Amino acid sequence: MENVKSQYEWINFDPKDMDVGSGYSLEIPVTIRNIQSTKRRFNIRITAEFSQRDDLVEWFIESSLIKAKSVSMSPKDNHPIEEEMDIEPRGVRSSLITLITPKGGYMGDRVTLSFSITSEDGINSFQKDIVLKLVPTIVAIKTTVGNEFAVSRDLERKSERDKEERSAINKDASNEVLAIMSPFEVKGYLFAETMHPDRVSFIAKGIRGYKGMVEGAINLTEIEHYLTPKSVVSGLELGAFVELIDGPFKGEKAKIMSIDTPKEEVTVQLVESMVPIPVTVRAEAIRMLEKKS
Repeated sequence: MENVKSQYEWINFDPKDMDVGSGYSLEIPVTIRNIQSTKRRFNIRITAEFSQRDDLVEWFIESSLIKAKSVSMSPKDNHPIEEEMDIEPRGVRSSLITLITPKGGYMGDRVTLSFSITSEDGINSFQKDIVLKLVPTIVAIKTTVGNEFAVSRDLERKSERDKEERSAINKDASNEVLAIMSPFEVKGYLFAETMHPDRVSFIAKGIRGYKGMVEGAINLTEIEHYLTPKSVVSGLELGAFVELIDGPFKGEKAKIMSIDTPKEEVTVQLVESMVPIPVTVRAEAIRMLEKKS
């Protein structure tokens, strides 16, 4: 039955509504089959309706099905895309339709694209509307190890100054960095939420410890486990040997004698001290060497 179905299936095209970031490319495969025994003509029509803050901001559509290969569309230059093609008897035409979101859009900007593919003889007809809405994206920023927090702090300050400077020209200017996360467990990287990754890269230039942007966006599911606070005393054990990495005893080896979970403090005994005096330190001021055997 499946072979019979595919024999009479004339189109394979399934675009869907999406929330996407700025400068994002969405590739949608399309296959059109002439299931008749005679040469036939097919018409393709794509129209757009916009809801966005800046009428000059452009969206792009690219495909080998379009003679121009690439077409820009915006509220100020909104025209339907109309193409026709002849397909030989039992022939197949496959391509990708690539939708490229604007780099300079605003949060909540959207476009409704209407796709119409029909055969000129009226036998086959396909209609589908989709909505693309611009939302923030999460990007990873490379830093020198140990400077993650400092880069986060300086990026926040520079982005705020950038907003103030742009506000002199555009009163609706917004901060390009919406949020910054620098998980303690991640060394040499931090994460920023933004509408315009290219602007974040520009703002970050010159910050000490900044080493560049990681290409591509980060899915929230990849980092959401960092959003749940983790106790700094988790994983510590009584009797385990540690090294003090902060404070007056920095560099000394010690043994954990007690753990105060609510206060996130640890009482240790210095290994090389002639007098076994207990010292209470913050849990983040120690580094595990080995656990109790």
